[in-house]
Amino acid sequence: MSYTWEPRWEKFKVESNGIVFWTCRDRITGMIACPICVNAYETCINARGGGKGEVIFFYRVEDLIYHLRDYHARSAFRPKAKQ
Repeated sequence: MSYTWEPRWEKFKVESNGIVFWTCRDRITGMIACPICVNAYETCINARGGGKGEVIFFYRVEDLIYHLRDYHARSAFRPKAKQ
């Protein structure tokens, strides 16, 4: 019995509500990775190596779109804290 999981990445084109981009999807489980969290260009689109850091996976494209909108897009427009 194994306690680790080695994803087998493939390129995956996401098309939803006029949004089109490429990301990574595991061939075995079908889980979709966030292209920003996993650095999809380095991991599977350009196929140079594996992604590092915290990887966020989703089963549905809609959940990935919500994650991109709520986590990555909103944080880009939040005011920076004054130091």
